[in-house]
Amino acid sequence: MDFVINENTFLISDSHFGHKAVLQREPSRFKSARANGYDDFYAFHKDLWNKAVGKKDRILHLGDLYYPGGFHYLKELRGKKQLLVGNNDVTRFTKLQALKSWQVQRGLSLQIPNAKAIRKKLYEKYGKMMIKDDVYLNAIIADCGGERIMFSHFPVFHRKAHDRFAKSRESLDTLFALADCSLNIHGHIHSRDTNYSFCFNVSCERLGFEPKTLGEILRLWREKNRI
Repeated sequence: MDFVINENTFLISDSHFGHKAVLQREPSRFKSARANGYDDFYAFHKDLWNKAVGKKDRILHLGDLYYPGGFHYLKELRGKKQLLVGNNDVTRFTKLQALKSWQVQRGLSLQIPNAKAIRKKLYEKYGKMMIKDDVYLNAIIADCGGERIMFSHFPVFHRKAHDRFAKSRESLDTLFALADCSLNIHGHIHSRDTNYSFCFNVSCERLGFEPKTLGEILRLWREKNRI
């Protein structure tokens, strides 16, 4: 069953619960936690999550959820939660099956009227089995708030040279164009941003470590781009 997304759905990405190395790469994590009286960034992030998200609220996490040692935080997070599998989740997401409050999105969920025709074109270009077997090709496309939005871990049309996920990301770029999406809400790049006006980064660092609703994200995106 598709995870229903509307303007009240909360979004965030790249929590990396329990990941020590990211605390060095993204110093704003410790800085923000300590400024608010926390020695444990992940306890700080968990409390911000629970302050924003109610027990019955839906929240979509766009990948890279947790690392070894961080699983216990997931049990304390509020909301009806779905993980869209990111590159660092592919060997870990199955453990979420033990938590009834989590759903997992793998592959492509096209919640739009012309989904069948778009899939056919994608299969014709790359091969049906190549698309279906690609563990890194995960996305949701839905019409919300007057936009056709791709929700993905990777940002579209933005990657470094020799990216090891290049094939998956090329397919994602093609799908974004085939579906005539107007906005890509993504994670993966943490405190950085793309140069594309049609991309909006919901990595923790860009949201102040607190989930925001799709309605709020659309407002921020439109203000930024003066739409």
